[in-house]
Amino acid sequence: MAGFGFGIYQMIRNIDIDLLRAFLTIYEGGSFSHAAEKLGRTQSTISQQIKKLEEILGKDVFIRTNRSVSLTTEGEVLLSYARQMIAINDEIIGRISKPDISGTVRLGAPEAFTTNHLPEVLIQFSKSHPSVALEVECGLSHHLVDKFEKGNFDLILIKRDNKTKIYGNKIWCETLVWAGLEKQKFKMDDTVPLILSPVPCVYRSKVVEALDKKKMRWKAVFTSASMAGRIAAARAGLGITVIPKEMLSYTHGLISLGQDCGLPAISAIEIELIQNEQNASDAAQRLADHIIFALENDPSLKKAS
Repeated sequence: MAGFGFGIYQMIRNIDIDLLRAFLTIYEGGSFSHAAEKLGRTQSTISQQIKKLEEILGKDVFIRTNRSVSLTTEGEVLLSYARQMIAINDEIIGRISKPDISGTVRLGAPEAFTTNHLPEVLIQFSKSHPSVALEVECGLSHHLVDKFEKGNFDLILIKRDNKTKIYGNKIWCETLVWAGLEKQKFKMDDTVPLILSPVPCVYRSKVVEALDKKKMRWKAVFTSASMAGRIAAARAGLGITVIPKEMLSYTHGLISLGQDCGLPAISAIEIELIQNEQNASDAAQRLADHIIFALENDPSLKKAS
């Protein structure tokens, strides 16, 4: 019996958290060199860690070329588990080894994303880290980037467009839908009455780009930086607007206006989490990890690809 038990013990394989952290950092940064720089190790050490991880799993986790690194099918399966295990590891360390983590974290985020998805995430973080004060500011992504570059934020969540020059971790893919008070059909000669955010706004850019590409005329009949204000205007029948798809089910009074109404499809928006990595506090890093973990493991969310 003792020999049998020893045989079972020999079969157990454990994965070092450091190996998973190297794997996740490569995925998020897109290269072994980025991971080496961020983790303070040599590229050779990072390569050895991934080799060891693949030996433990018996499968390759990355497809490597001279210019890029992408996940294998097994790597895609590992990704979610890696984030969970790293987050649990860091939470244990934070709760037991460093119970005195404190400070203030300044977070900037778009209004719709903050309203729809962040409240529960931030509540759970505050419960785990009661000594950390959170300062959350909502705004347009371009304004958030400007303030971030001036040092006003520790973290920002932004909607990515081709004008944004800084990069972070892709954590979300937001689908936009046309919304109005009632079904309407638009023809090429019609002028579409739009309820928009002011310039600069990624939503506005996506809408205008889609209509211009189809050579449809449009007119801004109502402009507001507030999502609540734009929804109220649409409910009043002033025009049509765009909202995140997941908002439609609980936005009373508005219905989806699909392509059968003559409106063009709007391309999805990637949302990224950007950190001030050079001067990141323990509290800011912990919040960043918590946001990524929470969004990655919410089954109701469509994750960024």
